This record gives sequence, structure tokens and C-alpha cells, in this order.
Amino acid sequence: MTTLVTASKQDGVMVLELSNPPANTYSYEMMRQFDAHILDARMDDSVHVVMVRGAGEKFFCAGADIGMLENANPYFKNDGAL
Repeated sequence: MTTLVTASKQDGVMVLELSNPPANTYSYEMMRQFDAHILDARMDDSVHVVMVRGAGEKFFCAGADIGMLENANPYFKNDGAL
């Protein structure tokens, strides 16, 4: 499995970094990893702030991975509204 979201904790702050070069586009796998880190933060009494940033110099997150959307379930692409 490729690491698409890294997490670090220091002084009550959890920093989540999206890392899917070159544009940090999101996919199912990135969202699963992101969700796991958010759950970790919720259950950690020492975390008071979650900061999200994008790796690299140019993009925070350019949106969905188009390759993923081409094969995605229509339910997912339409936010559940068919």
C-alpha cells in the first residue's frame, strides 16, 4: 500500500499531509487513510488541533483523481443522488 497521507503529532497538533504527486489528487485510498488519521486524532486526548496540508510546492489538493472517477460507482460520483 502506498502512503498517501502522513501524520505527525506535536504539542497538541496533528499535521496531516496529502502526498500524491504532482497535484495531491484524492482517491478512495487517500480518503481511507485520511479517515483513519482523523479517527486516531479523535481518540487521542492529547490532540486539540488537526492541520491539513499538501506536500510539494504547488498544490494543496487539485481535487479528485480523474482516473479513479472514470471507474467509480455512480453513487459515489453523485454524492448518493442517482
